[in-house]
Amino acid sequence: MSDTPERLSKRRRQLESTRAQRLATAERRRTVFELVVSGHSYEAIARETGLSPAALRRDVGKAIAARAIEAPERYIHLQVARVEKALLAADAAIERGDVRAVSQYLKTIAALDRYHGLAVALSLPEPAPAAPGLPAPAAPLALTHATPPLAADEAAEPTFAERAQNGA
Repeated sequence: MSDTPERLSKRRRQLESTRAQRLATAERRRTVFELVVSGHSYEAIARETGLSPAALRRDVGKAIAARAIEAPERYIHLQVARVEKALLAADAAIERGDVRAVSQYLKTIAALDRYHGLAVALSLPEPAPAAPGLPAPAAPLALTHATPPLAADEAAEPTFAERAQNGA
């Protein structure tokens, strides 16, 4: 049997129409979301699409809500796999004699260290254990024999050059 529109039931035609509308709405939301992410303003997108800025904001909000956020552990595994692939490419370039790949190799190793938590573990020194029974260090001593600062009238004493001009 063929599924021509004449032979489809009324319910089946409604389902097909609803499915097509949902696909069109999803595509519109995806397009609007990508335009906003690219830096276009809601007003500019509204002029191009003929929708109101409020409707666009609603569509972008729904597009964001529909995006599945992966668990951090899965994302880290994905990123580690990408970094390992970059590490293999840099390693192969070094094997071919490309010395410029050394800096990329080192950056990739640093990124891999960050994902494995080694960068934090190596950068933070372990605090020294406090020795039991030792007193706290003494406060620094104050200067007791310091001369007081000069008063404004004492600071007006003539300089060597002024004394020489006056013949003193």
